[in-house]
Parts: sequence; structure tokens; C-alpha cells
Amino acid sequence: METDKIIKAERKCLIWSEQLENATPAIVKMYYRRGIANFMREKILTFRAQREFRILNHLERKGIPCSIPFFWTYGYCKEYGFYEIVCTRQIPDTKSLKDFLAPKQTVAKNIDLGPLFQMVRNMHQCGVYHGALSTKNILIDARGKDQAKYYIIDLARGWLFPSSISGEKIAWHDLLKLVRNIENDLGMGYCKPYLVQCGLGKGAIERFYQDVSRKKSYSRKQKGIKNALKIEVFFLAILTHLKKRMF
Repeated sequence: METDKIIKAERKCLIWSEQLENATPAIVKMYYRRGIANFMREKILTFRAQREFRILNHLERKGIPCSIPFFWTYGYCKEYGFYEIVCTRQIPDTKSLKDFLAPKQTVAKNIDLGPLFQMVRNMHQCGVYHGALSTKNILIDARGKDQAKYYIIDLARGWLFPSSISGEKIAWHDLLKLVRNIENDLGMGYCKPYLVQCGLGKGAIERFYQDVSRKKSYSRKQKGIKNALKIEVFFLAILTHLKKRMF
């Protein structure tokens, strides 16, 4: 693989740009060197690449801006061991919201986050839990437009539920992570006016900011809470999967 195509290379994840046969620009994400136990468990249930493909398809059908999926696959090879791949359309002229906010310039501080929070609410209302909703997983196109456009990407930890999760603990977790990320750059309380668009009333917003203001680096207790939430989401997803098979 040409090194100039590589976007991210981590221990078990490789992301690169690619031109498909019809010259369509694409992003390919590979999870590799998967442990045999995890690989077999996900083969019985769903691979993360498969989940991400399904969620992105669902978001696209619902008209929620995201990275449009092309295909997913899995297999084994000598170089990468057990692997799974998801391929999506490359979104041109965008950068991550994290990179956009990082310089802390006036243009970043004046950005309208209304469309972003409305998009997140729509995502939750159509049953999607992101699981890693940070500014690095939101793309922004703000090229001199009256209103910036946002896109959701990277749903490897996401789950699709059959009904709205707005107001549920897992949706609250998505919002907490996103707001903490944004307010690290733009200041405490910057997102408060936008939370109304996510359906939070005055009392809920006050409780939300009590959570936001807690220590941001995870203590042992906070890690336990985070892991408990992952387990809860996993079992909710398993129950949903079983119900679909039964009815």
C-alpha cells in the first residue's frame, strides 16, 4: 500500500484513502489481527464493520448527513490475520471538528452548533447510539457558508436500536462526550443554548452540567461507570437482536 494513502495506522486499525473502479474517492477502514475468540463471537452476532455499515445505511436512509457506506467484508490473510473491512465514500472539503476548533480562532468561536445538535438529536430519535461521539468523529464543511454542514463518521462502537433512544442514558452519554470535547476549546457553558435542540429542559440541562463539570479524567470509579455503560449497551443490543429473531 502506498504510504501517502494512509490516514491512520494504529496497532489493530488501519485507515487509508482509495479510488474505486469508477474513480469514486473512498475511505477504507480495516480492523486486523483480531483475536480468534472475539472474531468468532462477532461472526455469530455481528462484526463491528457490519454494524457500522448497517448504521450508516440507516442514517443515510433517514437523511442524516454521514459517511455513505459502500460495502463491508471480513476474512483472513497472512499479513493481517483475521480482519474486517468497511468502505465508505470520502467526504470532500471537510475537516474534523476537532481540528477546526483546535486553533481557537474567532471563526471557531463564532461557529453555529445548532445544526450539529439537531443532527445528533435526529440520530438518537432514529435509534442510533454512537458510542464515541467526539469532535474527531464529526466532520465539518464551513467554507464561507452562512451555515456550517456537519457529518457523522466512525460508528465502530455504535448500535442501532428499533426505536428512539432520546432521553435515555446512552443518548445522555453521547451528548456528554461531545459537549466536553467542544467546551475544552470554546469554554464551559458554550453548548448550553444548543442542548434545548436535543430536547433537554431547564432542569435536565442543570443536571447535565453537573455531570459535565465533574473531573474529566477518569478515576477508577468513573472507569467502572464507563465499563458498566458499555456492558449495558451490549446487552440491550443482544436483547434487541434476539427479539428480532423471535418475532
